[in-house]
Amino acid sequence: MEGTRTRDDGLPDRLTLHVGDEERLFERARTRSHPNELVVSPVELHQRNVQRRLREARLPADAFRFADPVEICLRVLEAAGRPTAAVDRVDRLALIRSMLGDEPADSPDDPPAGLSLPTGPSSRDPQRVEQIRTEAEAITNFHPERIAAWRKTAGEVDDPIDDEARELLDAALAVERELRDRTAKAVSETALLRRATRSIAATDGAAWAEAHPNAERLTLLGLSSLSAPHTDLVNALLTATPVEVHVHFRAGTGEYLRRRVPDLLAVDDPGTVALSEAEALSGTEASE
Repeated sequence: MEGTRTRDDGLPDRLTLHVGDEERLFERARTRSHPNELVVSPVELHQRNVQRRLREARLPADAFRFADPVEICLRVLEAAGRPTAAVDRVDRLALIRSMLGDEPADSPDDPPAGLSLPTGPSSRDPQRVEQIRTEAEAITNFHPERIAAWRKTAGEVDDPIDDEARELLDAALAVERELRDRTAKAVSETALLRRATRSIAATDGAAWAEAHPNAERLTLLGLSSLSAPHTDLVNALLTATPVEVHVHFRAGTGEYLRRRVPDLLAVDDPGTVALSEAEALSGTEASE
């Protein structure tokens, strides 16, 4: 089933949402004279499946340019003259492990005094700490409006869920701040997405046009969720460039996500970062 934009659904004019409906993509391949569409999938397997289906249908293999979100953003950052080095997950876990061992804890189950982390045995597990940071990043992209919304929502639910929600957010922000203090590189590849998002907005789309001069359409495929970092990138493209964006959700969660997209897009200055409650309330942007 296709999910398309209507005039009054609150979506930008150049954004079209689909639930499945990837046959539309293959139809465009039949009439393509040159590759002016970027086909982007966060999951490499889904991208390979599309390429396989193109071969099986004997459609032009070069009808589209295939990439992942980080790849397209690296080209934007290079065009904008911005740094592109990022810490990979293995090194990030090593930094977190070092961070957890830096300060003495009151007991083996407590996190170091300098960090706001959940208590209990998992607070000493680098992989659990990184999971908390990553999940908060996917939900908020460390944007001040989303951080403030998290805190507001946490205050409206019953004990002990309210305290746990605030605790997890504080932990994620504390770890992100500490990681930034320990490396000159971007903390994660997702941080590169934020950096590219801001570069697109700050240059009024010039960095995007230089990086992808022939891209008239960007298609996001195979999404079972729409993370805040990807939402902010789409938001910047729709605001600062003439690019047309198509988003294909997977069937299981597609209808729900399609209804949520207007709210997901409704933040100012996509890519802005705030890493403390004070920053979230004031809208201050942390350097990245």
